[in-house]
Amino acid sequence: MSPPADGQPPAARPPAAPLSDALPFGGPPAQAGTVALVGGGPGDPGLLGLRAARLLATATYVAYDRLAPLEALSLCRDDAERVYVGKLPDRHAIPQEELSALLAEKAGQGHAVVRFKGGDPFVLGRGSEEAQACAAAGVPFEVVPGVTSAVAAPAYAGIPVTHRGTAPAFAVVTGHEDPTKGATQVDYDALAAFPGTLVLLMGVGRIGEIASALIAAGRDPATPVALVRWGSTPRQVTLLTTLADAGSDVAAAGLTSPAVTVVGDVAALREEIAWYEHPDLAWVAARRPLHGKAVLVPRTRQQASALSDRLRALGAEPVEAPTIAVEPTRDPDALDVALADAATYDWVALTSANGVTALAASLARRGVDARALAGVRLAVVGPGTAEALAGIGLRADLVPDRYTTAGLVEALAAGPPGRALLPRADIATPTLATGLAEAGWEVTEVEAYRTVPATALPEGVADRISAGEVDVLAFASSSTVRNFVDLYGGLPPAEVRVASIGPVTSETCRELGLRVDAEGDPHDLDGLVAAVVDAAR
Repeated sequence: MSPPADGQPPAARPPAAPLSDALPFGGPPAQAGTVALVGGGPGDPGLLGLRAARLLATATYVAYDRLAPLEALSLCRDDAERVYVGKLPDRHAIPQEELSALLAEKAGQGHAVVRFKGGDPFVLGRGSEEAQACAAAGVPFEVVPGVTSAVAAPAYAGIPVTHRGTAPAFAVVTGHEDPTKGATQVDYDALAAFPGTLVLLMGVGRIGEIASALIAAGRDPATPVALVRWGSTPRQVTLLTTLADAGSDVAAAGLTSPAVTVVGDVAALREEIAWYEHPDLAWVAARRPLHGKAVLVPRTRQQASALSDRLRALGAEPVEAPTIAVEPTRDPDALDVALADAATYDWVALTSANGVTALAASLARRGVDARALAGVRLAVVGPGTAEALAGIGLRADLVPDRYTTAGLVEALAAGPPGRALLPRADIATPTLATGLAEAGWEVTEVEAYRTVPATALPEGVADRISAGEVDVLAFASSSTVRNFVDLYGGLPPAEVRVASIGPVTSETCRELGLRVDAEGDPHDLDGLVAAVVDAAR
C-alpha cells in the first residue's frame, strides 16, 4: 500500500470506528409497506453507501438487477425474498411497466421493498419511472442515491471526467439511442461542440455509429476515447482509442456491454494516473496480482467471506460456491457432558474454527463462560483456529509449527502423555486421535458438529467452469475437494488451476485426479491465498 500523501505512517492515525458504531448513520430500517429505490454503485461493493446497506439488511423483498453488486446481497436477511429483475440491451427479465407495478404490489402486501439498482437510480436508470409508479399507487417511497458508473468507471480507469485546463465540465449521455435514425433526443451537433468530456452509458454496441455522428458534427477524429468495461470490478478492462478508430478497435477487441465510454482529452490521462487496472504498469499489476482472475471459493457459506475478502483485495473475483455445510451435532449432550468434565483433561485440541464455534455454543447452552475451562490447556491446529478461539475470549496454549493434524500430534507428543479431549467433525480423519494414542495418550473424541455435502453448485457456476471463466479452484479441505468433484460431475477443464491449503488436501486432489498447481505454506488461509497467486501465474 502506498504511504499517505502527508507522509504520516498508517499506524499513527486513529483507528477506524468499528462498523457497529457507523450503523446509526445508515438511518432507520426498511419499513413495511414502503419501497426504497437504492443505488448500489458501479460494482465495487466497497462503494455501497451506509443507507443502502442498512436498507438491504432489513428489507423483506429485494428486486435486484444485472449491474447491482451481488456481493451486497449477503447483507440481506435470511428470510428476505430476492428476485432478479435484470436487463440486457436486447431483453428484460421483467418488462419495466410490470416491474414498476410489482414493486408497488409487494409494498401493498406489507413487504419492506428494496429495488436494488446498479449505479444511481436517477442517472439513466429508470428509477424515476419506478418512483412515479409508487406515487401513482399511493405507496410511500424513498430514493437512495448511488455512485454512478459515469464517474466511477472512468475514475477506476485513471480518467478524471474533469481536469483543470482540459475539461471544465462533463455531460452524461445515453448511448442507447441509434444516431442513424432521424428521430433522436440526443443532439450530436451540440455534443460535438460541448467544451468538455462526454460520458456515454449503454453505448458500446453503437460506438461506431456514435463516433461517426460526432465526427460528422465537427468533433476532431483524433479525440481520445476510452471504454471501461465492468468498471470498478475485478473484471475491469479499459480500451484506449480515438474517435476515428473507436468502432474498429472495439470490434477487434470483442468489447461488449456493460461499458462506459469517455470521449475527450481526459481519456489520455489514463496512461499517467491509472491506479486500479493497467497491464503495462508494474506497480499497478503488483498491487492487484489477481486482477481479472475468477477464483472458486468452495468453503462453507459461513467461512467463505474471510477467503473472499482476501482474494478481492488482490484483485480477484471470488466465485462463492459452498460445497459443504456445517450443521450442529446430532448429540449436543455428548459435547456438553465432555466439556462439563473439562477439568479432568490435560488438553482440549481443536482442529478447526467450526470446533471453536461448537465449543462456544456448548458453553452458552450450559450457562457458563470461559472460566469453565480453567485448568485445561487448549491446543489448535493453526493460527486460523487460534484466531477463532481468541474471538470467544480464549488463548491457545499451543500452535504447532506445522499447521496440520500431523503437526499437532508432533507438538503434543513432544510433552508427557496426558488426557486429551478432541471435539471433532463427524467425518474427521483419525490422524490426531490415532497419533496421540500411539504416543501413550488417553484420548476422548466427541462429535462437535457435522459436515454435510451441498446438494448442488449455485446456479451458473458449473457453466462458468466449463466455459473457462473460472481460473483457479481454491481448496481449503479434503471434504471440499471430494464434494466439488461430486457436484461438478467430474474433473474441471485442464486449464483450470488448483490451489490447495496443505499436503492433506493436496493428496486428496491427486487421488481424485486433480493436478495441484500450488500448495499453501504455511497451511492456513494466508498460505492458501499465496498459493492462489502462485497458481494464477
